[in-house]
Amino acid sequence: MTTMTTRKRPLGLLALPAILTLTTLSAPAQATDRAPAAGERLHASARPNVLYVLADDFGWSNLSSPRTNQGNPSDFYETPALERIAQEGVAFDNAYSSVNCTPTRNALLTGLYAPRPENNVYLVGDLNRGGDDTLLKGPSQGRPDGSNALAPQAVTVGERLQGAGYTTGYIGKFHVTRSGADVTGLHGFDENLGGTAAGDPGAYHAGGGQFHTKIGPELDAFAGDYTQGYVDKNIKPYSTGVDRAALDALVGTPKHVSDALADATIGFVDRNKEEPFFAFLSTYGVHTPVGDKQARADLLAKYKNKKPGKSTSVPSYGALVEGLDQSVARVVRHLETTEDPGNPGHTLADNTVVVFTADNGGVEQFTDNGPLRGQKGELREGGIRVPLIAWSANPALVKGNRIDHTPVYAADHHATISALAGVPGRLPVDGADLSGLFAGTGTGLGRDALYWHLPGYLIAGGRDQRPQSVIRSGRWKLSHNYEDSSWELYDLSEDIGESRDLAASRPDLVQRLGGKLLAWLDDVDAPLATLREGRAPVNLTVTGTTYADDKATRRDGQTFTVRPGQEFPLVLRAPRG
Repeated sequence: MTTMTTRKRPLGLLALPAILTLTTLSAPAQATDRAPAAGERLHASARPNVLYVLADDFGWSNLSSPRTNQGNPSDFYETPALERIAQEGVAFDNAYSSVNCTPTRNALLTGLYAPRPENNVYLVGDLNRGGDDTLLKGPSQGRPDGSNALAPQAVTVGERLQGAGYTTGYIGKFHVTRSGADVTGLHGFDENLGGTAAGDPGAYHAGGGQFHTKIGPELDAFAGDYTQGYVDKNIKPYSTGVDRAALDALVGTPKHVSDALADATIGFVDRNKEEPFFAFLSTYGVHTPVGDKQARADLLAKYKNKKPGKSTSVPSYGALVEGLDQSVARVVRHLETTEDPGNPGHTLADNTVVVFTADNGGVEQFTDNGPLRGQKGELREGGIRVPLIAWSANPALVKGNRIDHTPVYAADHHATISALAGVPGRLPVDGADLSGLFAGTGTGLGRDALYWHLPGYLIAGGRDQRPQSVIRSGRWKLSHNYEDSSWELYDLSEDIGESRDLAASRPDLVQRLGGKLLAWLDDVDAPLATLREGRAPVNLTVTGTTYADDKATRRDGQTFTVRPGQEFPLVLRAPRG
């Protein structure tokens, strides 16, 4: 019997279709896949199911598909399931996250940018991960106890869907909670299968019928050793390039958590397919720990025997990537082969939108992020650009075989899932509704820029992220560096690797986009890093505009002093002449 953490549904709510967001997919559909019969047309449900899959640390170029990464796929790691849904669905090649796990998860769950008080999370841990001798000191973030957990007053996408009558389930890594109990008690999910405050799995394999203590005990119901029946049904159909003997050798060995997550997600779908559901599958892969002990043995052997590609080629990491892909493939295939009780003659896939994305860019030790500069933990493109795919068997929900170039951000997923579920009214969120882009009916998102703000440091593991604010508008990306009040401007349409700084040659764009960025910081009352205690006061002479202490100030050549403990301002100087 499966034991799970649950929350009772409020009385009096109508049942709605489920929502599921996916991270990866693998085996091709079989004979149960269907196209509309002659004269039949599938229509978009007012409340489709949603499967939302969030991959952990899954970089822009981890996919073997070229569709989400502007023709820069991995030539070593294999993701056949993701390749398939990227081809059959809509792939976004300008999709963005925040710099790492907790700020992205807070943004997508709440629909809010980091400076909003209901979010207030910019970085995993704290904002001073650069030592005690940096010029500036980051402000406090998160909750009063210092955690990165969701604010109790924040309204999550799970809560919005509960209010619309959906059954909501969270499967896997949660991270932005104080406890597993809060996932169901405070954060909008009727079931929690594995979610805790931990940011990694501790270990990928079970031991003695239990997973690591960082993984919630609800997943232990799926932690039994592999059996021959399990391998034959759940691994062999999705395996490519692996000897049958290597697959049979899994029998009697400990279960991998990626497979357990697929088991748990399929179980949630089957328990709730009578009503609309929202399934949030949050994978542990491909977060550290990474190594031979963490990989499933058949996949590890495959990648160790494979010729390295031109891109970064780490066998144990490749095994985690493809294992994740296989588990998503299983869930998608289950949707395609399970009859929809509310729509006889159709499968669940005909009334489900699947979304796959990641929480940040890849770690350079394991993946090279293609031509992008930077990695997880940085505001360079390699740290914040991620894959995004939407798929459905119903073309009225997702019009397939398309690549969309619109810049989109993690906070958009809250608004999108809410819109798919028919949540009424205009939501008080920063994100935009992407459902029109999914269906091919949208003409725009009603905005001309995306924004990031990181008022602190992450200097570790080859990363050198210092206090910055960033705007992406059309082809242009403008960044402000607080330590020296400098600006960087890149034309991403011609320089996706951010190698040619055009700030000096295009002062007009620095003024226009810098003004938008400053106005946004002022609008959201963004906190800034302060001059560190013990540092000498800094004198600034500015003709232009500054932002600090929740306000913009016009300055006409005045000299002012920033003292230790005071916010170090954003400075937008007026052009000379």
